[in-house]
Amino acid sequence: MLDLKQHAKLRACIEISDSEIVMALFSLENELVFLDHVVLKAGEKNTEALEYLAQHNDFFAHNYANVFICIANSHYTLVPGALFENAGKEQLLKFNHPLTGEETVLSDEIFSAESFCVYSVNKKIKELFDKVFPNNHIRHKTTCLIESLPAVSSKTHKTCLVNVEGETMDVSLYRGKLLFFNSFAFQTAEDFLYFILASLEQNNATLDETEIVLCGEIETGSALYNTLKKYIPKIKFAVADKAILKKNDFVKLPDHFYFSLFNLYLCAL
Repeated sequence: MLDLKQHAKLRACIEISDSEIVMALFSLENELVFLDHVVLKAGEKNTEALEYLAQHNDFFAHNYANVFICIANSHYTLVPGALFENAGKEQLLKFNHPLTGEETVLSDEIFSAESFCVYSVNKKIKELFDKVFPNNHIRHKTTCLIESLPAVSSKTHKTCLVNVEGETMDVSLYRGKLLFFNSFAFQTAEDFLYFILASLEQNNATLDETEIVLCGEIETGSALYNTLKKYIPKIKFAVADKAILKKNDFVKLPDHFYFSLFNLYLCAL
């Protein structure tokens, strides 16, 4: 069990989606020292789960040197930097997503893509994090994934990064610059394959010239992986950035797991 007496010398990362909450702690030397993955029950709201954890989980009872939060939802839009105005970000988001009044609209600058990610956060979630961790810094999952693309991209092919979290997937296409990014909900391995192939076709990217890089909740031998292998020749798993140190039991953790959470940390360094 991690001794949190040294909490002031730790950095915290939290990723929250509609289906799960992941919490991690890193030392100031960038070593992963704690990881906890909470899967929400069927019908359970993430606001309720977060409120319970804030009251009963020791992770939320301490102050950390830094707290970085990743919002993993589908309520986002990408805006070219030349068209972005902070005062008008709500209107920009409304083009793609209706706002209910229960949300706060935030934005991240994505430096590698010269664009902004505009997204909404449930007000209850934002208020709870601000109360428990006043020094928090929030980013969207999309920002973390796009900023990782230059590091994972192929030198010789287009790169299609596919991130899996529960029954959602993020598909990005990169060749020296961001060409495409979108998120999809899927139920079957056939859906999973379809969204990848459709994304490639939409962007005139052939399988011969594209390398598929997998990250997140997908493993060799899974139905998702086996279905891809039947149709796609170039597949590999993302490799973790060497800036993050793993020791003891964390060495066994596959490099491509928790990819967006780890890149949240790397973006903040």
